[in-house]
Amino acid sequence: MARLRIRLRFNPGRTGAPMDKLGEFASQTEKFLRSLANDIGVSAKKGEWLAVKFTNDSVAFDSLYAEVVTDAVAAKGREAIIVITGDDPLAACSKGIVSYGTIAEFSRIGKMMDPDETFFIGVYESDVANEPEWKEVAFSKTAEIRQLLDAPLVSYGSVQGVLYAWHFGAERPFFNLRELSSGDLIKCFYISDLHDRIHEATEDKNTVVHVYGDIKWDRATNLIIELDAINIEIARTLSDFEFDGLFGSMPKFTGSLSTSEYIDWLRGDGE
Repeated sequence: MARLRIRLRFNPGRTGAPMDKLGEFASQTEKFLRSLANDIGVSAKKGEWLAVKFTNDSVAFDSLYAEVVTDAVAAKGREAIIVITGDDPLAACSKGIVSYGTIAEFSRIGKMMDPDETFFIGVYESDVANEPEWKEVAFSKTAEIRQLLDAPLVSYGSVQGVLYAWHFGAERPFFNLRELSSGDLIKCFYISDLHDRIHEATEDKNTVVHVYGDIKWDRATNLIIELDAINIEIARTLSDFEFDGLFGSMPKFTGSLSTSEYIDWLRGDGE
């Protein structure tokens, strides 16, 4: 078993640190470490990252996760810090080491710094090492990461939902879609050829549509920013006869279990 531990040095080259900036630095760093821990399989909660081993050489301390972890998790944590503080921080996301949300939390640490400031993260080679390998992080690096994250990720795809509001008189016509799985409102711009299809979808407030086009994602939150629609399909509803025909149509689906026993099993209520 091992411990998750890094060393932090704030306000280097000076004695002490302004209390307001130190508090903001510690708070944002804790958010980053909590998010990182969750990415590598540790359900870290607020208050579980501890500050220990303080020194006054510009304010330095170890940030230690309160619980022990496996050696594999500790190694993954060290790998994540090394990649995040390297030349290509977003590679930690493309390699599946951490989420974009964690990178965003890391970049926000720089908001507490002046443009000419840096801070240091010390990576311990092992759980018992006394001296860390220092990684310098400049304000400019965190600003660069924030700029990269601000650029949305664009991919072709589709969303399913119910048309919530239609603004056909806008300079760039759009409608809002209430996405079925999440309940989120998605702003969908559309080409003029789709006007009649959208009008058809508004005739019944419960009409479900599939909207296809280029989707812009917020990398940090993994939420859809907007969608440029090029096609809309209206989902056909089942008639009462078709719906009733579903019952009993797959008699062997639950195997030896009755329907109620199978539902209990799915819910975890069965033996």
